[in-house]
Amino acid sequence: MSEEEKKVFSRRDFIKSAAVVAGGAALVGCTPKVATPEGEAQPTAAPAADGSTPLNAELASQKWNFEIPPEPIADADIANTVEADIIVVGGGHSGLITANAAAENGAKVVVISASSAPSYRGGSMAAVYSKEMEKEGFERPEMDRFMRRELAQASYNVDQDKWWKFVNNSEEAMNWLIDKMEAAGYQCVIEASNYEPDNGPMNVPTLSHSFISADMTAAGSGAEFSAETLAKTAAASGVQLVWKMVAKQLVRDDNNTGRVSAVIAQGEDGTYTKYVGAKAIVLATGDFSGNKDMMAKYCKWATPLLSDAGYQGYDTNLKIGGLFPGDGQQMGLWIGAAWQKTDPAAPMILIGAGGAGLPSSQPYGGHRGLIMNKNGYRFGNEDVNGSYEGIAIMHQPEMKAFAIWDSNYAEASAPWRPFGSKFTDDPVAPADMMAKWDAAVENGSMFKADTIEEVISKLGLPADATKATVDHYNEMCDAGVDTDYYKRAELLVPIKTGPFYGAQSDAPTFLSVLGGLRTNINMQVCDENDQAIEGLFNVGTMVGDYYANCYTFNVMGNNYGGNCLTFGFLTGRAIAKGEI
Repeated sequence: MSEEEKKVFSRRDFIKSAAVVAGGAALVGCTPKVATPEGEAQPTAAPAADGSTPLNAELASQKWNFEIPPEPIADADIANTVEADIIVVGGGHSGLITANAAAENGAKVVVISASSAPSYRGGSMAAVYSKEMEKEGFERPEMDRFMRRELAQASYNVDQDKWWKFVNNSEEAMNWLIDKMEAAGYQCVIEASNYEPDNGPMNVPTLSHSFISADMTAAGSGAEFSAETLAKTAAASGVQLVWKMVAKQLVRDDNNTGRVSAVIAQGEDGTYTKYVGAKAIVLATGDFSGNKDMMAKYCKWATPLLSDAGYQGYDTNLKIGGLFPGDGQQMGLWIGAAWQKTDPAAPMILIGAGGAGLPSSQPYGGHRGLIMNKNGYRFGNEDVNGSYEGIAIMHQPEMKAFAIWDSNYAEASAPWRPFGSKFTDDPVAPADMMAKWDAAVENGSMFKADTIEEVISKLGLPADATKATVDHYNEMCDAGVDTDYYKRAELLVPIKTGPFYGAQSDAPTFLSVLGGLRTNINMQVCDENDQAIEGLFNVGTMVGDYYANCYTFNVMGNNYGGNCLTFGFLTGRAIAKGEI
């Protein structure tokens, strides 16, 4: 194998992948777009003693378009004013949970949402323990060792207090939600998790809850139920829900040095309404992955995964390759909020739920058999969960990966628990898995042949190099020792029994980006001095400093269970009670 074949990600390959984000995201690796308000001079850096301008100072003085505040909306242009204790901006899970908790504790709440109905995606919600787990006989988990592992995987580049706030309060929040969902006729179930013996680094504790109905029985897919139920229970508690109302600007008193007292929003007819919050304005506007400029600044390494389509509207509930435009984050920046300290922001990446064409035996797992790049080169230990496998594939030429396995793999890699499995479900039988592969062969997403050489040809891989890799892999399987990457012996399944299968995985799946405005333990938005900006909070996906590196799925449903449910529940209640 040549050294050229072993290169992980050449400069030319990187440029080719980055071309996916043409247009606004073509800023990757370039000087930021400079934007200056009309009539003002472009900011420049102070010259050095020799008269030159230091490059780093020049860059530091420049601003991206999204960082430049628009002209304030004039009072004369505001048609209506609505007053309440709490104004929640965003009609997804985090916003609706905050509104419910606040209204139940006596606050007058208005929710404004740019979407036309409750927004949702996914459906997995983590909680360390719950009444459902107790009913199913789960022991209360010991979280210390696991949490230290998770913090280490985040390089401790996060706000640890937020993680422990989730651990210490998620049970109460989940029980609160279970009561609402069961009263609405839905059943809470516990999702099957990824397993590794001896609590290895890919082991995932069974903490994820979801809700099912007679028509929707797959775990991890019932977010529509909970979003719609939360909207109904909020309305029943007196919350005013205003849809198709797009927040445009925050109002911060005393020339952007005082309290955030209101948010100005625009309705379908183009008129502006000022929503005044006597106690708080709570931002719950989702991510910024649909804004290619923001991604280029705050999560550049994931930009090759963005789609050309970009932002597709506020009613988008799930879209691969970029979701929302970062409205809340931008509004915060315009009035003096700081960006989170964790840099870059953490993307949510998978090789695809269930493997994206490559057979995976675990709900959030990667393919544990032989994986190669387009050169027929095996590039690592395949014993990783889906997010890690996806990132490893990003380093390969054209961000493509290929798997070859045989008919014995179904039996040898059992038990099979695909995405959507409940922990009480029986595993899918090996024969049924092979039937799924054959169906995939019929629709063209997998390949099947009587010989390895034929599969290699159908995959379009180099014949000699790929066959040599397969032969070497089989030799290690027979010996029971992976002398290249030391994969666990029980995962070394030889590729010898025909018919043989093959599949290709293209660029990993990009789901969302997590993080945003600097946020303290009480979900108060902070300035550059870490001082809370009075009156302004955020919850949900946009909470800053909760994730680093990437979203690992090692706590399945952690974003929904932590940032949305636990923090939304606690924040709404605390604001209503005057505790923060």
